[in-house]
Amino acid sequence: MAEQPDVKIRNLDFSECRFLGEIYEVIKNELELPEWFGANLDALWDAVTGIMYTPAEIRISRTAARSELLPDVDEIIAVFHEAEAKYHEISVIVTFSEEK
Repeated sequence: MAEQPDVKIRNLDFSECRFLGEIYEVIKNELELPEWFGANLDALWDAVTGIMYTPAEIRISRTAARSELLPDVDEIIAVFHEAEAKYHEISVIVTFSEEK
């Protein structure tokens, strides 16, 4: 019987992020992505489905320092959910915080 690889737990907390670039910086750092990671949804898809360590549990706090960023956070969450459904290499847990 093959040994199961360890599931890495990754916590994405955007509560201190005031700009979209800071959100992508949190993602890059927490997922241990390379410096050349692009700060956009297409690059995020590529990273989640082919670059980051898997298996992984991604815990996302749906929050941001500015409420104007929440639609962007929702788009990012959607990418993670789509990857979760398609590849089964990650699991995604989203917690909802009060909007600022």
